[in-house]
Amino acid sequence: MKGLIRDLACGPALFGGLLGWTKTIEPRKLHYGAHPTQYLLDFVPPVPQRETVVVYLHGGGWDKGSPSFFSFIGQRLAQEGYRCVMPGYRLVPKYRFPAQIKDVTAGTKAALRYLEKQGVDTARIVAVGSSAGAQLGALLCYTGELAGRFTGFIGLGGPYRFDREAPLSLRVLSRRLLNGGDPRAAQPYFLLDKNSPKTPMLLIHGLEDGVVGFPCGMDFYRRALELDIPAALYLPETGRDSHSDYVVGSFLEEREKSGTMDRLLRWLEELA
Repeated sequence: MKGLIRDLACGPALFGGLLGWTKTIEPRKLHYGAHPTQYLLDFVPPVPQRETVVVYLHGGGWDKGSPSFFSFIGQRLAQEGYRCVMPGYRLVPKYRFPAQIKDVTAGTKAALRYLEKQGVDTARIVAVGSSAGAQLGALLCYTGELAGRFTGFIGLGGPYRFDREAPLSLRVLSRRLLNGGDPRAAQPYFLLDKNSPKTPMLLIHGLEDGVVGFPCGMDFYRRALELDIPAALYLPETGRDSHSDYVVGSFLEEREKSGTMDRLLRWLEELA
């Protein structure tokens, strides 16, 4: 409960950060499907560009959010030199799982085709996801038709399992996502096995995460290590480890002032 209260309390600061954000990069919008949410944004960084392409998946509890709403994150990653594409996906409650993972898979494939036509080298691709986007990113990297295509995965506050010690908020959101469907099909923790690709992962998860809960991140980290998947776990600093603060707010901060952003960027640099 304390973590959830802290998460709600950080809302005004996040809103203030968004108001103060200066838009410097105008993304290109490309549709990959007929539904209005089936589009992606492409952020081209100023030169020089890094060799790694980032696929960023937004959060919002599977029932809200869009690439346009979280476009400041794509801009931030592009400002750091990364070509960043952000696929959108259909939302709950009208569209239940697996619509979301089908969409991000289709959106990522469309993004890669587009980038390759532009002459962009897509040999190095890292999926980065916040909250619900981290769950989708984990599924994208370790299961399904694109498993093994990525060189890395970064998950911030991901709900990788819904069954154990989950806060009330996650239990409610996951029930809406599944609507009676197979719960394990949506939980990356249960889908990792000996055949999963050995794609390195960085999990960023707050001890005081009152929305998803810390065991979600710790259990997924331990499961990866059991399967010899290279994994690192970073705990945001005390006082900056409520859910919204680190999964979204860290992208609004300078690297020197945010341990979370510094760790994320250092991991990307070391991976390359």
